[in-house]
Amino acid sequence: MYRFFSFLRRKSESHHMTIHVALGILCAYIIKSVYPEASSAKLLFLGVLANLLPDADHILYFTWYGAKSDYTKIVRQYFRTKQIRTLVNFIKQNHKNNTGIYSHNLLTVAIVLGSFWVLGITRDSPSLSVFFMSWSIHYIYDIFEDLLFFKSLNPNWFFRFNSVRKKHEK
Repeated sequence: MYRFFSFLRRKSESHHMTIHVALGILCAYIIKSVYPEASSAKLLFLGVLANLLPDADHILYFTWYGAKSDYTKIVRQYFRTKQIRTLVNFIKQNHKNNTGIYSHNLLTVAIVLGSFWVLGITRDSPSLSVFFMSWSIHYIYDIFEDLLFFKSLNPNWFFRFNSVRKKHEK
């Protein structure tokens, strides 16, 4: 069983953004099956966009509210010195330890899930349904990753931003 979870951790770490894109596509196909008359291209676009949207907060972290963090300083150094491959590898291996991302908390998850229900389902809107479903799935996958990598949720889910994680063995 350890080997299986180790395999999942490696794949999740190396394909994190690809998995988010795939989840957005999956959400589009689910909503398309409920609303066959909806535009496939529009649903795919909204599904992928919404699944990537929460990670835009990482850019705000680097440029604004987390600009002075050690994590940001390392990212900026790699970026300034054009060590893009090293930068990508650093982010892949360390982004789960960043506990300062404000949008990744349980209140946001509740709001987005509520929006999926109220704006998407009850209004019978395929566009809003796929958008908020995919956005929700992003957070659910990130929660799954926290449990996979650390066996507990990242402190930011509980509004404990910039908390030092307890060290867990990968």
